[in-house]
Amino acid sequence: MTDSEQMYGPYKAVRVLATSGSSQVWLATGPEGEVALKVARGPSYFAALAHEAEILRRCAHPNVVRLLGSAANGEWLAMERAQGSLLDQWAATQDFEAMIAVARGVCAALRHLHAIGVVHGDVKPANVLVGEQGEPLLVDLGIATLQGEDRKGFRGTLGFVAPELLRGESPQPASDLYGLGATLYACIADRPPFVAPDPAALTYLPLVSLPAPPSAFRPEVPAALNRLVLSLLARDPKRRPSLNDVEAQFTTVLEGRPVPPIVGMAEEREALRRAVVGAADGEPRVVVVYGPAGCGRRTLISEAVEAARREGLPYLKTTDPRAVIAQVKQSGAGAVAVLRGALGSARKAAQQVLDEGLPALLLLHSERPIPGLDAKGVVQITPTPLDVRDVARLARVWGADASRAEFWCRESLGLPIAVVGRIRSSKRVLAGTEFDPAVLPVESRKVLEAVTRLRSVSVVALAEELQLTEVMLLDHCEVLFAEAVLHASEDGATLRVEGA
Repeated sequence: MTDSEQMYGPYKAVRVLATSGSSQVWLATGPEGEVALKVARGPSYFAALAHEAEILRRCAHPNVVRLLGSAANGEWLAMERAQGSLLDQWAATQDFEAMIAVARGVCAALRHLHAIGVVHGDVKPANVLVGEQGEPLLVDLGIATLQGEDRKGFRGTLGFVAPELLRGESPQPASDLYGLGATLYACIADRPPFVAPDPAALTYLPLVSLPAPPSAFRPEVPAALNRLVLSLLARDPKRRPSLNDVEAQFTTVLEGRPVPPIVGMAEEREALRRAVVGAADGEPRVVVVYGPAGCGRRTLISEAVEAARREGLPYLKTTDPRAVIAQVKQSGAGAVAVLRGALGSARKAAQQVLDEGLPALLLLHSERPIPGLDAKGVVQITPTPLDVRDVARLARVWGADASRAEFWCRESLGLPIAVVGRIRSSKRVLAGTEFDPAVLPVESRKVLEAVTRLRSVSVVALAEELQLTEVMLLDHCEVLFAEAVLHASEDGATLRVEGA
């Protein structure tokens, strides 16, 4: 009898659809018509297939593939022949609203599985089929586990598997939540959370780093959706939202504006994410982010603080270095803090964190690198200027003429804040609209209000009035210069507003 005539119970195998090390999936025909027939590749795999059949037998749900029959000895099982597109292929032509609708169905399937004590263990786009009406079907429960089973050791798909499973821990419902986050990430960004030329790197990257925000690849993603996906990808299972939280957030996740566009500085961002992970794991980490005003230091530091808070590090808002050290010592747990300046007390605090091994991430906002601060756990980075491609991408995000990217890049020297200011200024000129101070950062808006009131003022006097150092004041002025609403005298000593 040929393979195409092989019978398994009432099912006749027709052709192979997929092959793995333990089984083959066949297109087969039987009493129900076409079915998916999974056949073990030898007696040593019968127990695994029998286990899968037992799980499927419990899992009757509209969004979970249906079991039709199975062999008593575990040689084969028959499932409904699911029709539809793989989730990631389907998502390539869909909007965020459609993606969330499908994600709701996946959540419903996971809620049912978890309620009956089943963890899927391999939630990924290839295991979700989307039908013609947009209805999702969760398939392949081949590595699913029952509550109480002690099934340690890595099983799953690299790039989508939760960090705790990479560490060899037993699957838990939160592991499926990570898979849901990775699946949503892939739908939004058209790539998994971690990508590496060597697949072996995917066995440790989720343990030592954090994924870039999906908005880095899809700038129009709403801020709430961006945050939800990143929260699902938290390394600590306890920090991931529950299914109840996820489903509640789905009702509002598409509201609001997109996050500020993320372009360039990929290596610097990765270095900061790794520093966050080190501090979250209880190690001392100091990152000096240095460079000229408007180069992107503030953006990098803000992203690092947000990532640290998602990883469970409380943010110490104090700017007093001694208070930072005292709070870290008192709590005995990790924390993140931002200090300004390259010398003096900020540097001493950084050295103390390193010398005493304090579990903290200290971010130093500086104009220059700090000499002598080169111990293990220290990273000194300066933002790389944006290139023409980055500027063109920013222009497209802002709805501006991307053909001017080379001019804007050259004129701004690639400083992000100057690039954005020139793009927005250009759009205002074309539209004939007035400048809206609401687009400014809070501190820059305070500077503009003060100069507008005074009409013309020296840098020294304004810094004293606003209780800022001159360097900090000029840092806040950079966006105002770029927006062409504030001007400096030729010697740079005096500031005035447009028209004064």
